[in-house]
Amino acid sequence: MTTRYERLVEWWHGTGQGYLPRLLGAALTEWVGTGLFVAASAIYLVRIAGISERAVGLGMTLAGLGAMLTVVPIGMLADRYGIQRSLIAVCLWRAAATAGYAFVDGWLSFVLVTTAVVVGEQAAHPLTQALIGERTADSRRTRVMAAHRTVLNIGISVGGLLAVVPLTLGTPAAFRWSFVGTALLFVVAAGLVALLPGTPRSRYAAPAGRLAALRDRRLLALTAYDSVATLWLPILNVALPLWVVGHTDVPPALVGILYAVNTVTVTVLQIPMSRFVDGTRAAQRSYSVSAALLALTCGTFALAPGLPSAATPVALVVAILVLSLGELCQVNAAWTLSYAVAPTARRAEYLAAFGLGRNSSSRLYGPLLMTGVVLAWGTAGWLMLGVLFVVAALVPFLLIRTIRPQEPAGTHAAETPAGHVDANA
Repeated sequence: MTTRYERLVEWWHGTGQGYLPRLLGAALTEWVGTGLFVAASAIYLVRIAGISERAVGLGMTLAGLGAMLTVVPIGMLADRYGIQRSLIAVCLWRAAATAGYAFVDGWLSFVLVTTAVVVGEQAAHPLTQALIGERTADSRRTRVMAAHRTVLNIGISVGGLLAVVPLTLGTPAAFRWSFVGTALLFVVAAGLVALLPGTPRSRYAAPAGRLAALRDRRLLALTAYDSVATLWLPILNVALPLWVVGHTDVPPALVGILYAVNTVTVTVLQIPMSRFVDGTRAAQRSYSVSAALLALTCGTFALAPGLPSAATPVALVVAILVLSLGELCQVNAAWTLSYAVAPTARRAEYLAAFGLGRNSSSRLYGPLLMTGVVLAWGTAGWLMLGVLFVVAALVPFLLIRTIRPQEPAGTHAAETPAGHVDANA
């Protein structure tokens, strides 16, 4: 009987020799920088740059819109000029944009620099997913993405801890040096991506036309569904803290504990749960399970304020655990199905277009839905959102039925780097 360590080694080497350690190293470096930046940037803008909270929110929204308009064209360029080369360029772009925060001196410069930052951030994810798709056998892509996301969560947690330094010192110099440090981390990430072993570029057929992804009804339907499925993001980042502080009697410090529960849960269970999503049918079921779990989350949040004071914190912890499981089911399903609908020659473009659903729910309508409906209507708002997820749990059986991989089984071998050994072969 093989030990867990032996199975881990077999999986690691079966994924693609020489490429995964460097890619995960780049991810760790990149997301330590991202965690440091996210934790420090908003405080810097308000306290040091003198920009009001409302102006910061408006600028972030404009930056998100700008990024959504550019991410698909960036994916098209990556398909044409090489995904690895494009990801290196995006890392360097993020370095320059982050360093630009040290020179923000007003609202206009803030919007311009933030747009550059968000464009790079949103382009990095589909390019990384496309790179993994290019280097990894079909059966292992979701598990490699799970490993990448696990490292991502670790990195952003470490970066958040490092942000304690500028936040404690509180001086303009401390914040600006943290931005310079973040930029250097992005440069290091670019270097690690550049050190990945090369892979021969396949000569694909000429693309059918410009922005084909945005004309693919199957992709658009899946993207729209995923946008609803990723409403766990604004629930976690917007509704949860405001609901706990404004509608329950528990101490505000519990919000930090709930976030820690979420982080630990997804970090520990990300890779193990990815094993259950090994094809489009399994991904279909995972989407449905995710929606059902999120419906249960909404019901638990709705009931929590009316419970006895000793039971309310327990209910909130249960709710965040259920939400975390729904999050894991959703991301695993999204990776598998987005790979399935993306043709090889346009993989980066399709994955970038698919990411628009998540970005719209997390940056555009999601926060408005949470504040204007769920929180404004209280218990009734949570129950209405829960009904939406119940309906969403039934949709995959109709929607995903038409989704099949774009290439016949085995065609991934043509895009596998030399020396790759698939342990499943």
